[in-house]
Amino acid sequence: MILRLTSYTQRMTSGIRDRTRELLRVQLAEAILAVFLERGYSSVTVEDAAREVGISRATFFRYFRSKEDVVVASVDDTRIDYAKGISAIPDDADVTGWGLVRAAIEPVVLTAMSDPSALRARLNLISGEPSLRARLRERRSENVDVLTTALAQRTGDGFYARILAVAGLAAVDIAWERWASDENEDFRMVIDSAFERLGWAGQSGTESPRHT
Repeated sequence: MILRLTSYTQRMTSGIRDRTRELLRVQLAEAILAVFLERGYSSVTVEDAAREVGISRATFFRYFRSKEDVVVASVDDTRIDYAKGISAIPDDADVTGWGLVRAAIEPVVLTAMSDPSALRARLNLISGEPSLRARLRERRSENVDVLTTALAQRTGDGFYARILAVAGLAAVDIAWERWASDENEDFRMVIDSAFERLGWAGQSGTESPRHT
C-alpha cells in the first residue's frame, strides 16, 4: 500500500508540476508577445525580451527555443477541438462536405470574436515576419491532421476527409488575412463568405456572383 501511494503521489506531483510549467510558459509567452507588439518583433532581441518580463536569458531558453517559439506558444492554448463541432451535428442531419468543415471550425470563429483587437494585432505581427509565417504553417499542418481525423470519422473516407481539411483550412487562412487587414470586417461573415464560395466551386457550371 505504501508503494502504491508513493507511486500515485509521484505521478500526481509530476502532473501538477507539468501543468504549472505549461501555465507559466503560456503566461511568459503572452508577456513577451506584448513586448514584440509594442517595440517590433525584429527589433527585440532575446535578451531584451527576457529583461522586459523580468527573467534571465537562461530562463528564457528553459521555456522557449527561439523568439518564434514564443509566438507559437502564445497561440498553443487556443488549439481547436475540431471533433467537437462535428460531433454536435446529429447523425441524421443532412450535412456533408464543406458543411462539416464549417461546423468543425466554429470554435475558430468564436475565438476571433472574443478579443478581435488583440487577435488582429497578433495576426498582423505574424504576417509581417517570414519566420513566424513559416512556424505557423507548421502548426497548420498539425491542424490538418487533426481535422482530417475528425472528418474521416464522420465521412468514413480518409482521402475525401484530407481534401476537405487541407482546402478548408487554407480558406480559413485567407479569411484571417482579409479580416486582419480591415477592422471593419466581421470574421463570421468573412468565413461564411469563404465557405459559400467553396460551395460554388463544387457546383459544375455554376458561376459565383461578384461579391465585394
